[in-house]
Amino acid sequence: MSVSQQVIKDKLQASIGDIYHIIITDTSNGCGQSFDVIVVSDTFEGKNKLQRCRLVNGALKEEVAQIHAFGCKCFTTAEWSKLVV
Repeated sequence: MSVSQQVIKDKLQASIGDIYHIIITDTSNGCGQSFDVIVVSDTFEGKNKLQRCRLVNGALKEEVAQIHAFGCKCFTTAEWSKLVV
């Protein structure tokens, strides 16, 4: 299975509850080897950055193993609303 933005989105939605927003950017010019992901979910409430990223990385364990680079940023809905005013 090749890694695509849709595969990443589907896996995140299935694994992390209460997702408000997901932004997936293929940073490898379309070859599917490098992705940056922003996940907004209140599941992250009370968790630090490391704990949040571990949730995302755990959900995408198989996909992350197949690609060259992966970055994620995780926000609660309250944090996200402050960023996108």
